[in-house]
Amino acid sequence: MLITVFTSTYNRAYILPYLYKSLVEQTERSFEWLVVNDGSSDNTDELVKGWQKENKITIRYIETANGGKHRAINRGVKEAEGELFFIVDSDDYLSTDAIAVIQADWKCEAETKTAISGLCYKKVIYTTGKTIGDDFPEPVVTTSTLNMIFQYKVLGDKAEIFRTELLRQYPFPEIDGENFVPESYIWNRITNDKPMRFINKGIYFCEYLEDGLTANFAKNLKQNPKGFEIYYQDILHYKIVPIKDKIKAIIRIIQCNVFELTK
Repeated sequence: MLITVFTSTYNRAYILPYLYKSLVEQTERSFEWLVVNDGSSDNTDELVKGWQKENKITIRYIETANGGKHRAINRGVKEAEGELFFIVDSDDYLSTDAIAVIQADWKCEAETKTAISGLCYKKVIYTTGKTIGDDFPEPVVTTSTLNMIFQYKVLGDKAEIFRTELLRQYPFPEIDGENFVPESYIWNRITNDKPMRFINKGIYFCEYLEDGLTANFAKNLKQNPKGFEIYYQDILHYKIVPIKDKIKAIIRIIQCNVFELTK
């Protein structure tokens, strides 16, 4: 199997059907959908098990105690059967040709795939059709995530697809009493060692909801200071990061230390 589409979900039964529908409608079926229910209290369990009975696509389902998305990713990476690991959030969905596009692009990497960490595509706002953040400067760019930000000045969330074996080598730290570590901490480390292939295509649709991580940054920072501190400490080690951004990281580290003392 080529692709594991991975979704961690917490009380998202109200919107998860949109993602399921987009997966059922895929023109290429060389994927599994691995769902980790991160301690939901809604009817997610009933919903996903019902879809398994429909047997329209391959669905593997795991229930865990609530531990945050990073723990769910660690679990998913251990269980994944796909060569590639594609994180698709529970409030998002894919274009109908997304799996076919990934498969075709990965076939083009037959001779070089061990030299890269994976593929990366654009995300699109589903209510407007506009790209989130900036387009890549060329149809295909091979670089690290930090170079894409600081050298090419491309900002905004992207749809990353990593080689599963690499994610197994770079697990997220799991900190007692905290439920969040920024995904960029791991993405930066992986792509610094093996560059990513950035492809100027949009295959992933999303909207930032009120109960999402992006909308609750300040709250997450206060509740998970050690997880954020790990990320900001790591930022200081990269030469590509400008001094002004390292100063911002140091300020965040100070904030994290204050929050740790007051938890």
